[in-house]
Amino acid sequence: MIEIKDLKKQFKNNVVLDGVNLDIHKGDVIGIIGPSGTGKSTLLRCVNRLVRPESGSITLDTGRKIDLADASRKELLELRQYTGMVFQNFNLLERKTALENVMEGLVIVKKMDKKQARAIAEARLKDVGLLDWADHYPKHLSGGQQQRVAIARALAMEPSLLLLDEPTSALDPELVGEVLETIKKAAGEGYTMMLVSHEMNFVKNVATRVIFLDKGKILEDGTPKQVFDHPEHDRVREFFTKMSRMEEPEYYV
Repeated sequence: MIEIKDLKKQFKNNVVLDGVNLDIHKGDVIGIIGPSGTGKSTLLRCVNRLVRPESGSITLDTGRKIDLADASRKELLELRQYTGMVFQNFNLLERKTALENVMEGLVIVKKMDKKQARAIAEARLKDVGLLDWADHYPKHLSGGQQQRVAIARALAMEPSLLLLDEPTSALDPELVGEVLETIKKAAGEGYTMMLVSHEMNFVKNVATRVIFLDKGKILEDGTPKQVFDHPEHDRVREFFTKMSRMEEPEYYV
């Protein structure tokens, strides 16, 4: 089990995370939802220590406890080898091919020889349906294909915890489906995930747990059915009511 304790982050006077506590079990696919600006992406970035919190710790399932506010360089390296991050905007290396992008972490971070790294990278590109595009550069790939390469890159590192930060938000609507299918496949393979997404139907279908975050606090934590259909908090019910109204057509024919 992974334990996140007392995670706090603020930007100037804006408290974004207000003492978040979270236990993550192996195989959990945790969908993180809530209003914009409520700390969902910041939560992932603090867990991976891309953003430094004011306080908080993470205890890995190895028993290793890391102070996220005061981690050493060695601890940060350990944490980032333990986690994998998929960003909104792909973050691929433009001058490297899809294959080279997936190989990069294996060679640089894990110090694998290139033959072994290439074999793993090709297998991961095959998993996401892009082996035929291995020698293409990012500029020659669609947004959906680039994001699938980014997912392949993260999976190639065999992370114990995969963090996905709005992985479809930068995509045209017609490209969203192929990325969601890739994530769904990875979830089915047993990866432990924290997924921030505004795709509510997808979260309902792929998550094993759903967390509703508002004003830096977890208001709901339960199964998709519990959170979406039977929320306990008025604020959560209000949120879903507004979402339903937005999805309704403005007029009927």
